[in-house]
Amino acid sequence: MRLEMIKTLGLSALIVASLLLTLGIWNYKPNYDETENVESNYTDEPLEAGQEETKKSVIEPSKVIFQTNGTFSSFENQDDQEAFYQGMQEWSLAGFNQGIQTDQELPDSDEYTAQLIFPLEVPAGSIRDLFSLEENSVNQVQRGSFDRIFLKENNRGTVELVFYNTEAKMSMEAEVQSAGAADMLAQYVDMDDKITYIEYAENAGAPIYIPQEEPEINDLTFSVDTFTTFADLDPLLNNLFTDREVLTSNPMEGGGKSYSDGIRELRAYENEKYMEYINPLPENRTIEGTELVNQTINFLNAHRGWTNSANDEYQLYNMNVQRNEVTYRLVYNEYPVFGQNDKQATIQITWRNQPYKYDRPLFKLGEAFDYGEPPDLPSGMEIADYLEDTKGSSSIKDIALGYKLIDEGISVRLMPAWFKQDSTGWSELDLSEMSGLGEG
Repeated sequence: MRLEMIKTLGLSALIVASLLLTLGIWNYKPNYDETENVESNYTDEPLEAGQEETKKSVIEPSKVIFQTNGTFSSFENQDDQEAFYQGMQEWSLAGFNQGIQTDQELPDSDEYTAQLIFPLEVPAGSIRDLFSLEENSVNQVQRGSFDRIFLKENNRGTVELVFYNTEAKMSMEAEVQSAGAADMLAQYVDMDDKITYIEYAENAGAPIYIPQEEPEINDLTFSVDTFTTFADLDPLLNNLFTDREVLTSNPMEGGGKSYSDGIRELRAYENEKYMEYINPLPENRTIEGTELVNQTINFLNAHRGWTNSANDEYQLYNMNVQRNEVTYRLVYNEYPVFGQNDKQATIQITWRNQPYKYDRPLFKLGEAFDYGEPPDLPSGMEIADYLEDTKGSSSIKDIALGYKLIDEGISVRLMPAWFKQDSTGWSELDLSEMSGLGEG
């Protein structure tokens, strides 16, 4: 009897000890050396400087080119380009009955009235988000991609659209069902406020369109609204870290702080005004292009990560489906912005069911307080002549007038410059060999 009582007491003691040990483990908080514990201040509030966007607002053409009797033109006022594209997005499309057609040659210029040129291959599935589609057409736009849309009026008085992939030489055709589409197209074709473009077709791919005359866009300097402090970053920390109780911070050499939960890390570079985030846990798997765009837009909307001002926005500019990587570029008045450190001009996300990497600027453009004189840049005609004489220019996919972002500490400068796109991406066009041009 006594032996049984001793066994019972011993077993009870072991159970109590086990419970105390379990409770201790549950309540254990690691003590990180040389780190500062970040107080939990969880809030559902998004970034104060941000807003939400849709696919309609971030998937936009970089150029709209009109063709009339062998001459090419585009809008002088960039607001007109925005209005034209937004008007198109009200159209209802039918057709797509033939699906994707392969081995399609680029349409001749006399076969269309206008073309929209996009800075990347847009997933075909996005067509159903950019336009209204008849129900029987939705399943026809699940595969493929496009980087140009050609518009023409047919003999029935309606507008036809050809979604074309210049690299793969594939196309899909649709017809606009909306009344007044042909009249709208004619109205913009006949608009007086246009500038002449050169069609440069000496490269290996599709023709490049370059504004003919010398650029007349000003050098701009802006005040900046930064969000680099802990209080500013709090919505991002709440969105990116699952357990704020173990989140710690460390000062970084050169300024700024790194935040980590022992697995994920966010580095906020205060002086350089950008951040880098990495989460090595998510499973790596290839995501279809349309879904990749959907997921990254939804992620940014969750914390209002689109930090736009009145005259600038972020547009979808590059996508690598193999790496699950999407880049949204800052665009000011329809001109793309390229940074000396490009992380100051792009939101770049690598997606693996959740963000694996997330790099972005930590500032928003304020008021422009200095409008410098237009710089002495070569004309488009001189750029075209230069390309004809330059070895390797056949690899260039596009030429664009844009802004070079220069960080000046308490301000940001946008300096007009010519840029080129090749297989490595976008970079400033080297004008050093153009005798006397590009100086100033």
